[in-house]
Amino acid sequence: MKFICDAMLGKLAKYLRILGLDAEYTSDPAILDRYKGETEPPYFLTKRLKGITYPKVVFIRSDRPVDQLLEVKEIIRPFINREKVMNRCIECNVELADVCKSDIEQYVPEFVFHQYSLFRICPQCRKVYWEGSHVAHMGDLIKEIMET
Repeated sequence: MKFICDAMLGKLAKYLRILGLDAEYTSDPAILDRYKGETEPPYFLTKRLKGITYPKVVFIRSDRPVDQLLEVKEIIRPFINREKVMNRCIECNVELADVCKSDIEQYVPEFVFHQYSLFRICPQCRKVYWEGSHVAHMGDLIKEIMET
């Protein structure tokens, strides 16, 4: 399932990507025209409802990204695959690829290179990812979202 976040929800889009969900971030609501008539149109998450005629609009009330995520947890929960969590570039929304440690030495801090053994890379922007302390912090949030 795809999610489209409006211009006011950039951090929410990043959280959705961390959860492995396909989350597009746009400032142009006309992009929704591309999906009209589809049998499974994406959800449109927005801070504004004025003038929007689209079948799957979700109005987000909170200004805090974590609270925004909790607002949509009932919608996103069925689409979260634990194997896909932290498998998307938070900038590009592209699925990450495994990369040999020796290939990224010059792109990460020396401490990170020696501390971690598994690395992933975005094939589009070339950003390198590893399981740092943020993974533990996100684990608690993921647990809260997955609980019923």
